[in-house]
Amino acid sequence: MLAVVAKIKVKDGKADDLVQLLKDILPAVKQEEGTLYYTINRDRTDPNLVVVVEKYKDDAAFGVHSSSTHLAELFGKAQALVEGDMELMMMDEIASI
Repeated sequence: MLAVVAKIKVKDGKADDLVQLLKDILPAVKQEEGTLYYTINRDRTDPNLVVVVEKYKDDAAFGVHSSSTHLAELFGKAQALVEGDMELMMMDEIASI
């Protein structure tokens, strides 16, 4: 299993806009074969930090997600909202419940 954490720093006052863009792609993400878990979160101490926690069957499933049209469209729309580069953590899942 592949676990991914995407940390996205958003410009002041733009977090709700980014969250809505992320919510809009959820139906398409749900249809991706091999995408097991995908959640949108906001940091409690920094309202301008949006964190997406993801889980994929394998690297190939993440590749399908990464190269999807809906994700490319999201990135295009989100550029005006985001401050700096997204931090992407890719991890091998060891155990879960």
